[in-house]
This record gives sequence, structure tokens and C-alpha cells, in this order.
Amino acid sequence: MLSRVANNLFWLDRYVERSYGILNLLKTNYNSTLDSGNYSSWGEISKTYVGESSKVKYENYDDTLKLIYYMLFNKDNPNTLINLVTKARENARSVQEHISREVWLSVNKYYLHVSGKNLTKRKLERDPLSFINNLILYNHIYYSSADISQERGNAYCFMNLGKYFERIIQIIDFLSVRVKSFEEKEGDLSETFFWKNLLISVGGYQLYIKTYKSIFRMDNIIEMLCLNNFFPRSIKYSIDKLHTHLTRLIEYNMINDKELIFTIGKLKNSIDYTSFQTIKKKSLTIFLDEIIIELNFISILIGKVFFSQKYL
Repeated sequence: MLSRVANNLFWLDRYVERSYGILNLLKTNYNSTLDSGNYSSWGEISKTYVGESSKVKYENYDDTLKLIYYMLFNKDNPNTLINLVTKARENARSVQEHISREVWLSVNKYYLHVSGKNLTKRKLERDPLSFINNLILYNHIYYSSADISQERGNAYCFMNLGKYFERIIQIIDFLSVRVKSFEEKEGDLSETFFWKNLLISVGGYQLYIKTYKSIFRMDNIIEMLCLNNFFPRSIKYSIDKLHTHLTRLIEYNMINDKELIFTIGKLKNSIDYTSFQTIKKKSLTIFLDEIIIELNFISILIGKVFFSQKYL
């Protein structure tokens, strides 16, 4: 396999996963502002994803709809939905012989949908939740198509590397933006409201209720998002999958890069032997920063081993 192909497969799933994260964030924040009547949280989202100044204030429903439409369809910002789906399609088109027909069709239909003239601002204003939910369905179709139809070879592993890389970064971003010193805020009702919406935004609300059967305690929530073995968006679960697919690629292609093997193994062992008490002792911020540093190094090594050579 050409290293260019491997790189495009990796970024195909990163872009799809990133688009899914943005849609869930918009949906959850929209719901929470309707419930609370407080629109200030949109300022943090705008600062993080759009690059607006923190001085920009969001004070009413119309401001919210303008930002949602911007994050979905503005073509000048690389982090908007339409640009992410366009990049995913470009990557998929360049590797069509390595992905299943169903995967290609799902990405192409997603692109045709978001780039069509039917998705007007008026339709968004009429029913924002249905509008966003309809877009999320295209992500679900893509994931289903890849799971059912994609052969379990090199291409599948590179796609999953991209997906789980992006998933870890998203969870860390969500936690980092909201949690500066969660230890100091325990018991705050407004924080309880936030944690509930955070769980909903990453699809972890139902699992939390089933697992802990309690009110929203920060230690339980942090443990689930970071260390749960069965939550598919937890940091631990995603690192395990990252390790699995990277190990398979190393075995499939008979690669003997000791530094890469050692580094991904070290990260997996580190998260395996981490408890919530360990996180609390060193602080959540430091724990997340350490994972980001390790991920950045692994990304460099993956680029060197798989994306910088002529052939795999």
C-alpha cells in the first residue's frame, strides 16, 4: 500500500469523527440552553471552534441559530461541518479501490446532502433539532457501512487509527474546555447540570445511569469518560483500540520499529494501571496533558513509519 493511501485512509475517519463530534456538541448545547435560558456557553464553543474573541457575547436565541448555521455551512472556516465532510469525501475518492463501495457511497451521499441547496437557513430555524439529527444520521450510516462491509485488512486498521485518535482528542478537548479544577466545584448544582449535558453530548448518559445509579458525581463521571472499559468513547477504550489496530498493522506489514511498539505499549499500560484516585492526585488537567503529549509523539512515529515511506 502506498503511504499516501494509508495517510488518506487515516484522515478519512478523522474527518468523519470530527464532524460527528461537532454535531453532537451543537445538539446538546442547543438543548441545554433551551432548558436553562443561559446562552453564555455558546461563547466558549465559538472561541474554541470558530476562533472568535471571548468578548463576543451570545445572549439570545437568534445569536445561537446564527452560530449553529455558521458552524455547519461556512466555507471559510476549516472546522465547519461542510468543510470536514468535503475533506472526508476527497480522501475517500482518492482511495476508492481500498474501501468498500458502501463506504464510498455513504461518504458521497453525505457530501451531496450537505452541499446541496435544500439545506437552507430557514429550514434550520424551523426545527434546529430535527435538522441536526438528520445530519447525524449520515454519520451513523457511514459507521454502519464501514463496520459491515469493510474488509479487515490494512485499510480498516488505518481508518480505525484515525477514528480513535480523533475520539481521544475530542474527549480531552471536551473535558479541558469545561474542567479547570473540578475538585473545587463538587456539589454545585450548575455543575451537575453541565455534567449531565456533557454525558449526553458524548453518548454516555444512559451508560452512566445504568452503571452508577446515582446523582451526577464528578468522580464517577471522570472515571467513566477516562477509564471505563465498556464505554466506546472513553479514553481507555479508545487507547485500547488504538493499540489493537496499530499492533495489527505492525504484524501485517512485518514492521520492526521498536520505538513505536514501545511507546504505544507504554501508553496502554499507563492507562490500564490508572485509577480515579491517581487522576485526582495529579489533577485532571495534568493527566489529560500527559496523554496529549504521548499521542503527539505516537502520531509523529506513525507518520515516520507508515506515511513517510514509498511503500508499506
